[in-house]
Amino acid sequence: MLVVWLMVVALAGSLVTLVVPRQSAKTVAAILGGIVVALYIGLLVHPGQGVNVAWIPAWGIRFHLGSDGLSLFLIGLTVVLTEVAILASKPEWGRVYFFWILFLEFGSLGLFSALDLFLFYIFWEVVLIPIFFLLTSWSGPKGRQAAMKWLIMNLFGSLFMLIGIVAVAVIHTQPFGPLTFEISQLVHLHMDARVTPWVFAAFFLAFAIKAPLWPFHGWMPDAYREAPAPVTALLSGVMSKAGVYGFLRIMLPLFFPEFVRYETGLLIFAVIGLVYGAFMALRQTDMKMVTAYASLSHIGMIALGIFTLTRVGILGATFQMVAHGLMVGGLFIILGFLEQRTGTRDISAMRGLNASAPRLAAYFLFFALATLGLPGLPGFVGEYLIIQGLVVHHVVFAVIAIIVLVMAAWYMLRVFQGVMQGPEGTKQIADLKAGQIWWIVPLAGLVLLLGVWPNGLTSHAVPSLYHAVHLLAGKGGSV
Repeated sequence: MLVVWLMVVALAGSLVTLVVPRQSAKTVAAILGGIVVALYIGLLVHPGQGVNVAWIPAWGIRFHLGSDGLSLFLIGLTVVLTEVAILASKPEWGRVYFFWILFLEFGSLGLFSALDLFLFYIFWEVVLIPIFFLLTSWSGPKGRQAAMKWLIMNLFGSLFMLIGIVAVAVIHTQPFGPLTFEISQLVHLHMDARVTPWVFAAFFLAFAIKAPLWPFHGWMPDAYREAPAPVTALLSGVMSKAGVYGFLRIMLPLFFPEFVRYETGLLIFAVIGLVYGAFMALRQTDMKMVTAYASLSHIGMIALGIFTLTRVGILGATFQMVAHGLMVGGLFIILGFLEQRTGTRDISAMRGLNASAPRLAAYFLFFALATLGLPGLPGFVGEYLIIQGLVVHHVVFAVIAIIVLVMAAWYMLRVFQGVMQGPEGTKQIADLKAGQIWWIVPLAGLVLLLGVWPNGLTSHAVPSLYHAVHLLAGKGGSV
């Protein structure tokens, strides 16, 4: 039941923030977010606790929530980044802001815990609401347009996924009888060859938009540009993982033959996104947009790992999901601090800031190095596993991925050097305060821990990926 309690506290906490004094909203939200983190630690000690009861029996819908090695660390990523986002937010943003942050945590926890396909869809829709309002009310001058683009594109994908969910459940009744949306039951389905490509496309579109994958990333630039830094950290660190999680949890087990059939085309899509994101990052003069397009490139790398259809590639993608969330979340928070202190995101308008803010520069460098894949940090581990999966059957794609990794070092170090190094500029900024350091240090510590002890995650993920990877025995690669 611990999974349920995480969600209950997040939902109740969101409501509590609406009734506390405005000046206390951040403190109350941080305390409640901390309680969710504490409950998650209990879930780590006693994993697998969930609930499975009939919800709408006439439709075969169950309220089935649980955690395994695939979802456990994504739940952890959600609770950690939500707490960091709360602590990095301004108290003056008020009660409603913190309500939506905690409500987003509730929806995300439900999404990563749902083991019934219809319940998964409900939480898939729930998370659209808080992001829409956060973009509408606490973002830049074009926040409303960004919010509408986010909502319309994701609703478009959701509509097709709903059609796919209903189709899968109805088709399942023909050989197996009663209507069900249980993912563990639907994975045994064999669909007609004339229908399968359309159902595959319905799910793929929804997950590709949410991730986002090129060329379905149209909502991403505006949303990342306009959102406040803590919200961007959640968008890139948590929300983008929902789409990737859908590929692993739902599509690989249900549509493995289609993945084999379209493997080359899917790899081409992913590698174009990888390269496109890297080139766009090199062109940006806005430090936040460099990181935004770098994130798009990393999502392309994660997709490459999945589309290798090798066990090691899929494991690398799973590891990289969590690692990327922590790394890019921390980086966006640091960039938010820089924007608050300088009043700009233009790289050319800043230089030599490390002289006045050495601690801020140190953590900026740490998260930048982690993001570009420095050995000893988790970005390197995930990328190594993905490239190992590519080398098995797709050497050309592996070479392209390695070249892009060199580009990643180029654009990340360009941002750091442009902002922090060089002759000391006229701007003097405040360094990180003690109250900020005490929660950035644990986040950096988690990143470092994943880098030096990747087995802590991969050993839990392997059993949960069985339903996907056992189909790949003839493809080569090893976990």
